[in-house]
Amino acid sequence: MFCRIVARTVPATICYEDADVVAFDAVPAATKLHVLVIPRRHIPSVADLADTELAGRLVRVASTIAAEAGVKSFRLATNSGAPLQDVFHLHWHVMAGDGMGHPAGIAFSRRAEAS
Repeated sequence: MFCRIVARTVPATICYEDADVVAFDAVPAATKLHVLVIPRRHIPSVADLADTELAGRLVRVASTIAAEAGVKSFRLATNSGAPLQDVFHLHWHVMAGDGMGHPAGIAFSRRAEAS
């Protein structure tokens, strides 16, 4: 699916693109800001990402998207392998909005606040 978005054969709301990276709105969005940042080149998962320059560019684009959306706190997440990953094209979720808790749960978050 993501290769087809890169090729523009399926519709997507693209919010950023350059020679190596494409970012588009996630559908359905899980949070107020939910954008997917992907490499144009097909890479199955972060476990297959050997190009450190591309890795840095993907993260930089994600940070820029969050900044341009006016959010100071955001989550940047990726999954690798089944059952966590259901689209096998490397993608980073850039997410922000009300109702997002700590990904490790409330107990971890409270423990961190106490230290």
